[in-house]
Amino acid sequence: MRFNSLKSRVLSWFIIIIFILLSSFSYALYYFLEQSINLRIETSLYNTVNKIKQAIDTQNLTDDYDSGFLILKDNKIFYKSPKFNLKKYKFYLKQNQEFFINEINEYNIEAIYISKFTTPFNGTIILYKQHISNKAEDVEDILLVLNPLLLLFLIIIGNKLIDKVLNPIKTLTATAKQITIKNFTHTIDIPKNDNEIKELVEAFNEMITRLDDGVKTLDRFNSDLSHEINTPLTVIKGELELCLKQKRDEKFYKEAISKALQQTNQIRQLTNSLLTLTKYSKQSIIQTFTKVYLDSILLNICDKYQDRLTIKRFESISIEANETLIYLIFSNIIENSIKYTPKDKNIYISLFKAKDKIYFIVEDEGIGIPKDELKNITKRFYKVSKSRNKAIQGFGLGLSIVKNSIELHNGNLQIDSIINKGTKVTVVF
Repeated sequence: MRFNSLKSRVLSWFIIIIFILLSSFSYALYYFLEQSINLRIETSLYNTVNKIKQAIDTQNLTDDYDSGFLILKDNKIFYKSPKFNLKKYKFYLKQNQEFFINEINEYNIEAIYISKFTTPFNGTIILYKQHISNKAEDVEDILLVLNPLLLLFLIIIGNKLIDKVLNPIKTLTATAKQITIKNFTHTIDIPKNDNEIKELVEAFNEMITRLDDGVKTLDRFNSDLSHEINTPLTVIKGELELCLKQKRDEKFYKEAISKALQQTNQIRQLTNSLLTLTKYSKQSIIQTFTKVYLDSILLNICDKYQDRLTIKRFESISIEANETLIYLIFSNIIENSIKYTPKDKNIYISLFKAKDKIYFIVEDEGIGIPKDELKNITKRFYKVSKSRNKAIQGFGLGLSIVKNSIELHNGNLQIDSIINKGTKVTVVF
């Protein structure tokens, strides 16, 4: 076991705490046991003294006591029992207390009790009892033997319990070492007990699933990006090779350059779209917020397509936001609607505030989106199957940028659509 490991540190703290607890318990037990024994001895001597006082009153004094005693009358010895052999009794008389207890040796103690009385004369009784078994010392000896054994037993139990707790973590570590960018198949069996370890295992398995989904998404992204870039590059390469293959007329060169320029612009547009997706984060976007008038931005966009759009509901609204991204959200959604809606069909625009929320809604009578594809249309490079034709240009990044921009503003995007009836896009801030 490594001394810098988690197990060794936990076990060390466990041993220290158990040692302190055992020591404290043993000391407290010894102390209270000693006090209890002393109290019983004091009570026993007190009762004996009272019996001697009664015997003095009745003039029936005997030596039938388990303690020796000395009676002083006017500070002179009045009676001394045969069992009384305390030589330094005058020393105790000078002390301002009644009860004394002294240790003769490790297992025996002696007790002295002094009591004054006034009837039938002014006197003092000194009660002396020796060779009292010190049971507290017996308990102390037992504890000195028992505590190390108990500590060893608890260390063994603690070590097994720590192993039981740390085994899932060791399994997590071993599983994590087996995970690679191409292998996310390893998961851990979920424990039956509903505790923190179960939550940890569930969180780990969920993390593996998310990583697997993330890698698959990244692979799809790389594949789609490669396709989107390679297509215009192939066109450019083909045009340039034709130009270099043999001498052509001026018209041919102009057409080739025009096609290459068009493809270059497509690559530039793709690059700008990707930069827009990655430029802002939840933390950095707030620094770009200013007071933005949503109605003004929307009117500027609607002016471009006024022959296609119908304003259904419109209110003057301002919020703290990134003006560039707000413009991008509005323009992308409206342009998408125009792109997939025949010219003889209607497109309705709404901007209003209700219950402290801002609503931007675009409703069209376009071709619609298949129900099974709705959940994918905001993914990067995803294009609805019906739109995959040369007549409709795009990279499948528009709605992905829109969704990302809305989420950066803590908003929500909802898309509802019915094939051949139309689509409704709702943005809520």
